[in-house]
Amino acid sequence: MGTRSLPTRDHHLKLKRMREAVSTQKFAIRGLQILTVGIALTVLWMLIETFLGDSKNGKGASIIGVLGALLLAFLALASPGALEELSFGPFKVRWRISRIEATLESIQLAVIGLLSRHERSHLRKLAGKGDDLVEYRWEMYRELERLQHLGYLKPRAKKPDLWEMKNVMESEKEFHLKEYLEITKMGEKYLQLYGESVKPITVYSDGEVKVGGEKRGKAQDWRDVVEKAMDAGWIKEPDVEDVTWVGGAPDSLMPREMQMSADMGAVTRPNGTTFRVWAPHAKGVEVAGSFDGWAARHPMAMDGGGCWSTQLDAAGPGDEYKYVVTGRSGEQWKVDPRARRLTSSTDTGNAVIDAADFEWGAHPWQSPGWDDLVIYELHVGTFNRTSADRPGRFSGVAERLEDLVELGVTAIELMPVTEYAGETSEGYNPVTAFAVAGDYGSPTDLKALISEAHQRGLAVLLDVVYNHFGWAGLDAGLRRFDGWYENDGDGIYFYNDWRRKTPWGDTRPDYGRPEVRQYLRDSALSWLEEYRVDGLRWDATAYIRNVDGGDDRGEDLADGWRLLREVNDEIDARQSWKISIAEDLRDDPWITTGTPEGAGFDSQWDAGFCHALRAALTAVNDADRDMDRVRHAIEHRLGGGALARVVYTESHDDVKDGKDRVPTAVCHGDAEGPYATKRSTLGAAAVMTAPGIPMIFQGQEFLETSPFDDRVPLDWAGRERHAGIVQMYRDLIALRRNRTYTTAGLRGDQVDVYHCNDTDKVIGFHRYAQGGPGDSTVVVLNFGDHDYDDYRLGLPGPGVWRVRFHSDSKEYGSQFNGSSSNDVTADATGMDGLAWAGGIGIGRYSAVILSQDRLR
Repeated sequence: MGTRSLPTRDHHLKLKRMREAVSTQKFAIRGLQILTVGIALTVLWMLIETFLGDSKNGKGASIIGVLGALLLAFLALASPGALEELSFGPFKVRWRISRIEATLESIQLAVIGLLSRHERSHLRKLAGKGDDLVEYRWEMYRELERLQHLGYLKPRAKKPDLWEMKNVMESEKEFHLKEYLEITKMGEKYLQLYGESVKPITVYSDGEVKVGGEKRGKAQDWRDVVEKAMDAGWIKEPDVEDVTWVGGAPDSLMPREMQMSADMGAVTRPNGTTFRVWAPHAKGVEVAGSFDGWAARHPMAMDGGGCWSTQLDAAGPGDEYKYVVTGRSGEQWKVDPRARRLTSSTDTGNAVIDAADFEWGAHPWQSPGWDDLVIYELHVGTFNRTSADRPGRFSGVAERLEDLVELGVTAIELMPVTEYAGETSEGYNPVTAFAVAGDYGSPTDLKALISEAHQRGLAVLLDVVYNHFGWAGLDAGLRRFDGWYENDGDGIYFYNDWRRKTPWGDTRPDYGRPEVRQYLRDSALSWLEEYRVDGLRWDATAYIRNVDGGDDRGEDLADGWRLLREVNDEIDARQSWKISIAEDLRDDPWITTGTPEGAGFDSQWDAGFCHALRAALTAVNDADRDMDRVRHAIEHRLGGGALARVVYTESHDDVKDGKDRVPTAVCHGDAEGPYATKRSTLGAAAVMTAPGIPMIFQGQEFLETSPFDDRVPLDWAGRERHAGIVQMYRDLIALRRNRTYTTAGLRGDQVDVYHCNDTDKVIGFHRYAQGGPGDSTVVVLNFGDHDYDDYRLGLPGPGVWRVRFHSDSKEYGSQFNGSSSNDVTADATGMDGLAWAGGIGIGRYSAVILSQDRLR
């Protein structure tokens, strides 16, 4: 055993210095920990204010940022060794200091990430000396409200509070922020912190981008600038105000909303109307209209980006107008592609200046949670058509809303309502992306329908068509708008090569043009913001992302994918609670995968579920009903949770053009008989209990047997004739929404199809969120022609399982047998891989739903 040398004077001096350094660092660490606790408590107060105050906007962003900051603060205190003696030399001291610095930097970034770019812009306008004039947007109030609750701004002295200002802002449309609000010291500190923490962005006139002094390559548009900043470490999307422009700000690199959004089309102002239209190849553009009796053609000036504009003091709401576009083929009279209203879709039609002054009222509205959505798809022209001379109107839909409220659905989905060519239409041949179909009513009438629906607790979803434009009716507007075309194509709004072909005509929009993507993006946002719809259902997205609408990635349209991602990203950034649904029908999970990898949709129609259920319901012989296929349909996922798909057995596509309604498909010649009635309602039970967002098509709830035809009105007499079926749908929807607080599992994300009997054609599955009484729900579907008094199958837990629904009950109509189905007490014999089992009663072609009472 060796001997240790005695410490020398140098050793003592080194040790003394180390102890002094450690003491100093310990003091600093204690101080930083106290500071961290202070930050955590401040952020916690912000979280409480956000939830207990009136603000409902931006909670998702607040939760992420605030909880992230709290977590980091906790880690700073609770990480191993954070409070221990630092007596192991300078290396550990440096390590501890670097960890604390990294933690504080992360907290700082989390706090910065609380605000969106729009919210930062409001603060900058309040803090700056420049122009603070803003144009009111519907979501702006919520942004300002959130800033107030975070303590970053406040109303000016002797001004009303923010809620009272709302009506003033909406009525004025344009106003000066500083007239009503002022930034607080905390808001100024936020801007200071933000400026010190983000890397500077420099963009040159040739498109070269530098972030933090490092070259990041050339950008083609604003989205490229954003992506380069994010790749370089930006935690939130930058704004134009974050960029230093060297050599001027090229129009092509500015955000599209600054180029072509807010002031495109005819925009009414206090002193007249501004007109702006995109016609990059035109030699000249003029506007003429009823505002001066069509007496003159008023020249428009080119103002950059291929746009032409002018302002006319005499033009105002209700005036009709047209553009006179001079191109290489001469002069053409064209309707405005962005007009909200047309007098006709033909060449004789004119655009109409929209008043845009609808009074929404002060009634509160909050879209239902996506797990509470039950969708009712309807066609405005046939849903409540009362005249033989014209299609149904928005007002007719409003007259029937109370029937849908009583049914229990939470959302109506309107088939497309844009202007179309012809006397009637399903809506999938639009001549524009903006104008409301005149046959259905005016933009004001549509807003009135949406407002009425909201007042009754119904969300409104809207079908949009961006995969093609209707072949007929395009000469008056979009086709060869400014005279340019090639390869006998249709001009600037369309592909002019082989990519233009679709099953509905050679009219696929040119997604490669930023201006066309912006046109479609602005259309989507106009429905969500101007009309306040609660979500969009995109028609045939497969033909946006792929030339042939298939799965061959070699035929993919990269610019089509880009359109889907850009619009969904924009919706998520502006109104994340509004749902985007794709009708892709290719079983592609990338559709509901987040960007940038996927398309970013929230949900998509699951055609596979529909086809599997319809095959099982309509097969003539029981032996041909494939229970394995039904099981797969119930279990199927589309790249996400349960709500990433919409499930149904009828839609407008599945009950037209030779395809029957389910009752007719079950039994031609006796579509209202017992077999058709029982099997069609068995399908309804499957829709309302399977994972996914359930959807029914108009009339399905009262056994409509006629196929969908856009010329034939829905037969509302069936609602009285089949009152029992309507009651069954009410009961199923109430259970799906857990209105009795006994079937929460039907809104949950989990499913276990644990019983699949292909011999007797019986399926049993367990739906749940967390599991347990009041949550776990057992669904048994009998696809066979046999009644059971004691059908044995496994059960997820012990105790009494109560029958909440039995579709064979006589209360639903004389077609049902009233077979017995009583509560079940589970025994410990076990079955289907479960520890408990029981015997249930179930009728032929029937459904039984069971659950347990909640624990008190």
